[in-house]
Formats: sequence, C-alpha cells, structure tokens
Amino acid sequence: MHNLYSHHLIFISFIQIQQQCFRRISDALVNWQVADVRTVPGVMYQVRCGHDEFDQSIEYQINWFLDCTETFIHNHRHSFHTYCLEGEYIEKIWEIVDNDDAGIIYQFRRNSDNVFDLHKAATGTLRHVKSRHHFPGNQMHVDTCQFHSISPIVGSSSRVLTFLVKQNYCPVPDMFVLSTSPDIETLKDEIRSATDDERQVMYEKLQQVLAMHMPN
Repeated sequence: MHNLYSHHLIFISFIQIQQQCFRRISDALVNWQVADVRTVPGVMYQVRCGHDEFDQSIEYQINWFLDCTETFIHNHRHSFHTYCLEGEYIEKIWEIVDNDDAGIIYQFRRNSDNVFDLHKAATGTLRHVKSRHHFPGNQMHVDTCQFHSISPIVGSSSRVLTFLVKQNYCPVPDMFVLSTSPDIETLKDEIRSATDDERQVMYEKLQQVLAMHMPN
C-alpha cells in the first residue's frame, strides 16, 4: 500500500473493551476538573483517557462526533479498536488499484497542524473496495495501513459516540490523505482545548451514557 506499513494492535476481546470503556468514563467523570477534553471544531469532542497502567503504548480515548459528513480518505498514525456506544456511521475502505487507465492518485502527508504536504503522485485508480457499518455495541479494528473515510447513515440524525483503544508506535507512522485531485483544502480549524461550555456538554453526555449502561 504505497510506502505504508502495517501495525497490528494487540488482541482485545469484546468484554475487555466494554470493561475498559465504562471504567475510563467513570474515572473521567470523577476527575473531570483535570480531564483532557478537546474539540475538533464542527466535527467532534474528544476525551483523552490516559494510558494503560501495564502498557504505556496503549492509550484510551472517547470520540463524540457532532458531524459524520464524508471525511478525507486517510490512514491513521496508530492502529485502534473502536467500540460504538451511540449512533452509527458507514466506514468506506479504499485501495489504490493498478490498471491500464493511466489514472493518477495524489498522496498528501498530513501534519499535526492540519497542513497538507504534496508527498507524491502514484499511478492507479482510487477504488472503494469495502464498507463496514459501525453501530451501538459493535467493535471494529482499524490498522495504520488502512485508508478509510466515514459518512453518516442516510436519514440518521443521531450523533456518534465511540470509545477507542489506540496502539501508539515509535517512530510514529506518517498519516496521509489520498485524492484524485492535485489540490486539497487545508482544514481551517485545528484541534484545541474544549471551552467550559463544551466541557459541560461532554460531561453531561458521559453521565447520561454511564447511567444508561450501568444503572444503580
């Protein structure tokens, strides 16, 4: 897959990811004053839930998508398991397929400041090869070599809440965006710390989720 290499996350069972999910939500709520809550403006809120006590390469995170509009076709710097708590979306998996059409695919390196560098042009066709449905109670694995995009379910208005178990690597793999166009729109708003109002909204959401899944 064009200068990308695969990283596999350690196996984690459905029961393990559920247990970690609700434990991390509980811990975040108890320690909310110091919780690391971030905002990707117009896209999602994130809660960084810290590293695993026994393996510092494993990190936990909660994502609450405000908008699942079709994303760039991209890979990730870390592999991860994602467990869906609420809402649903479609993940599309893409590959560069060699053919005789002499098509060109542009591969942009995505930097941490959301600036895209033109990395290289490759011959081939960008093809949607598979779709996966992410829904409440579902668990999926995403590898670093996998190019994907996500889009909302047609007719669904619910926001998507997911819990991630991420595997971090050293050195950190590059993240790329694939496009059929040599031009790509740089994201205007970088990820930032959540405002007090955003933190409160996220706090209330996690309280609601915990009460629903772990009633007294």
